[in-house]
Amino acid sequence: MGTIRLTVTIPEKEYKKIEDEKRKKGINRSALVQEMIGVYFKNEEERQNVARYIEGYRRKPEKASPALDKAQAETLGEF
Repeated sequence: MGTIRLTVTIPEKEYKKIEDEKRKKGINRSALVQEMIGVYFKNEEERQNVARYIEGYRRKPEKASPALDKAQAETLGEF
């Protein structure tokens, strides 16, 4: 896939953080921003997956089998 040049305006405070981080990692600014964008979208996808799971669970909760309930009661007693 090709690349596209992107120009953005950010607060100076965040710019300085980016500059410090790229120096620590020994990478250029573009590589760091690409990494940050990738992490953002990965986290967003995970957040959406969790939200879908929770919504599905609310609509149709899982039910433990009677055998599992009995085994837990025997193992844990009156915990």
